[in-house]
Amino acid sequence: MVQLDHSILQSVLKPARYTGGEWNAVRKDWDAAACRFALALPDVYEVGMSNLGLAILYEILNRRADILAERVYAPWVDMEEKMREKGIPLFSLESRREIHTFDFLGFSLQYEMIYSNVLNMLDLAGIPLYASARGEDAPFIVGGGPCVYNIEPIADFFDFFVIGEGEEVILEIADAFITWRTAGRPGGRRGFLTRLLDVDGIYVPSFYEPQYDAAGNFTELRPLHPGARPVIYKRVVKDMDDVMSVEHPIVPYMDIVHNRLMLDLFRGCSRGCRFCQAGIAYRPARERTEACLRRMAHGLTEATGYDEMSLTSLSSADYSCLGRLVDDLMDDYRGEQISFSLPSLRIDSFSIDLAHKMQQVRKSGLTFAPEAGTQRLRDVINKGVTEENLIEACGAAFRHGWKQVKLYFMMGLPTETDEDIIGIARLAKRVVDLYTEIRGRRGVKVTVSVSCFVPKPYTPFQWFGQLSIEEFQRRQQLLKEHITDRSISFHYHDARLSVIEGVFARGDRRLAPALYEAWRNGAKFDGWSDLFDDARYFAAFETCGIDWTYFSRRTRTIGEPLPWAHTSPGVLERFLRQEWQKALAASLTVDCRRTHCTGCGICPTLGVDIVDYAAVEQQRTAEEVQAAPAEVLPTAAQTDETNVKNPPQERTLTTYRGLITKGEELRYVSHLDYANLFVRACRRAHLPMAYSEGFNPHMKVAFASALSLGAASDAEYVDFEMTEVLPAAEVMTRLRRHLPVGADMIRLRMLEGKHKALMADVDEARYRIAVAYAGDAALVEESVRRYNEAETAVWHRVTPKKKREIETKAFLKSPVTVRLEDGRLIFWMNLVVTPAGSVKPIEILTLMARDFDLPIDPGEAYVTRIGLFSEGRALIDR
Repeated sequence: MVQLDHSILQSVLKPARYTGGEWNAVRKDWDAAACRFALALPDVYEVGMSNLGLAILYEILNRRADILAERVYAPWVDMEEKMREKGIPLFSLESRREIHTFDFLGFSLQYEMIYSNVLNMLDLAGIPLYASARGEDAPFIVGGGPCVYNIEPIADFFDFFVIGEGEEVILEIADAFITWRTAGRPGGRRGFLTRLLDVDGIYVPSFYEPQYDAAGNFTELRPLHPGARPVIYKRVVKDMDDVMSVEHPIVPYMDIVHNRLMLDLFRGCSRGCRFCQAGIAYRPARERTEACLRRMAHGLTEATGYDEMSLTSLSSADYSCLGRLVDDLMDDYRGEQISFSLPSLRIDSFSIDLAHKMQQVRKSGLTFAPEAGTQRLRDVINKGVTEENLIEACGAAFRHGWKQVKLYFMMGLPTETDEDIIGIARLAKRVVDLYTEIRGRRGVKVTVSVSCFVPKPYTPFQWFGQLSIEEFQRRQQLLKEHITDRSISFHYHDARLSVIEGVFARGDRRLAPALYEAWRNGAKFDGWSDLFDDARYFAAFETCGIDWTYFSRRTRTIGEPLPWAHTSPGVLERFLRQEWQKALAASLTVDCRRTHCTGCGICPTLGVDIVDYAAVEQQRTAEEVQAAPAEVLPTAAQTDETNVKNPPQERTLTTYRGLITKGEELRYVSHLDYANLFVRACRRAHLPMAYSEGFNPHMKVAFASALSLGAASDAEYVDFEMTEVLPAAEVMTRLRRHLPVGADMIRLRMLEGKHKALMADVDEARYRIAVAYAGDAALVEESVRRYNEAETAVWHRVTPKKKREIETKAFLKSPVTVRLEDGRLIFWMNLVVTPAGSVKPIEILTLMARDFDLPIDPGEAYVTRIGLFSEGRALIDR
């Protein structure tokens, strides 16, 4: 197991990325597991923790008593530097086991620009990068996710890939491994990979060899084993109600990209946007029943304490029972201050009315994706919406009170002209003018976000050559010149990154050495604009003798062999050719979900059907309308009379004050995140918490003086209000069941009468600081004496926003004391707390080391707050 020094975690940004122990994280007996998975997303924690697919696999695997699954993400550059400096290998979050000791390391490959992080993580784990170089004891490296529909550029680094949906096949892989290992690992690594050839949806690259003609063009992928299938079709879940999903999602101790519940409404999308790989890769559409979704929602809220839920899918507004589901969810959680949101909206008034209904709790901006600036180009890509649809939707939004709209577009689509680019600016301006017309004033904020189009395999545009960097930049500048209204903000993607993405999106195995060379040159976190450097890739292409334009810029001939044709989502190439021709003619294709089959071939090829409840929902709605009695609306006089008889009740709130710990397990959790974990514990405990009033209500919880990151506490204080009076003992018992390890409610009492707010009342904080020390105690005592006797000792605090001089002596309630106990120095500090703040113990310690020759490393100091006081009394007794 890896031991992380306190000094390391103290020195990196967001140390909670590496400490684990979150609510609902699963820690199992390592020795009792017959199969051990490390599940990875090759990006930072806050991105990886937002991935629903990995969360599903984590839960499925850990439901089995004989299987263990743990998580690992890419350490940020500061942590990587420390790990390499100290020789710390890549480790899992749950047990801090070295990754190279697991049986499987599974990467979720979401898009091409995280490939360099895969190599970096393998290297940090001490695992040979190339599959051919791995020994018998190395874990099997497996990949999955959207990128498997052209995995050839990184095939040499993986042992096998899962094509398609993993809920069912992941256990088949585990069972095959357990059987193979129980039998004595016959045939070694190759023996296990051979067994996987019998599992549907598994691609083993080492059993295939690419062939090229004399001109260097790909001709075929030749199987090297009789059991190697010429085409590996994706795995697909036929009934979404029957498949296991997330019931106990891990609740992080820091903010993440999608820090909310995700309710997966359905899989697939059949709208047929011709640029969209996901629309083909996840077909056909398969809905969950509304009853199933309500059960899932209930379980998720109970298990987490989240107050926000996103109704997710590729096109959530297309869910056939969406209106009913939203109504029922809002009824189910009425009064519980849970908000619901749709990640994407259809461009129609129904979506706006629905969004208005859903955002009664919290109102945020709206997002639409017209994708193109003119109707001609929207027809080319089969978007299926008109400019009038957008204007109608925005108009409905503005009438409901929205004043922020985001519009997503793409640039570089097939047949695009300058007129299409200028059309983006015109459309955004029309939205601005519409707001002014409806509201009678200015004040709208329209954000135009434009990405650079990357042609992807298994789309009708897979043959189309991508634009050059220079042409992308010219079109970006053209659009920038035509956006003149200050109400419109313009954001665009880095064309250099999109072009490198385009190379790997349609490349073949010859790109593997270039990726390896770019990684050796420092490529990692290429999806992060401040770390991406295209020069690394262009230098690597040159070193490896690769013409990158061959993969990116070249328009392929329809019918030529394609290096991704062996990992298939089941779509017929004939259908893609037809769609390409219809795109050139700007001809639309209908959505097959509720009309007729359009001939993509996926359903018959995979033996799966569309699951859609639109007809059932229509019939149910009609029956309810027919059976419902006529609604009689009250007159104005009746309404007034009712209001007089039943005036709104004034709220009576009860305030509680708690003494709570922040233990070693939570030392690296920030003050704000610590407060959030308390709020979620209150929700899980079903306490009748009070909320503020207004458009964005929040739970009425207030903590005392903020604790520095990296410090623990025996005495944190929290005040919270409730709408019902409950005995303090009952509240404390319920809370303790739902507080995470490291947070323990020590005392709780009900406050009566008027009382000061915690932040205004506290005037003293006491700390204990421990540092390992094997030197001369007299040197330490002399340093402390000199500091205590000094008339002035100024600390220069530097933050990203400002610099500040702090006279530390002004904040000393009493002199600093120290004693040596069992090889540790124990410092005691009593510090003054003012409304303007205080000085941090670590700042005083660092100042003493710098200016008063204190012979310690402050980075190794463990700071613990032991009390907060007001006028000499502990806050719990005030």
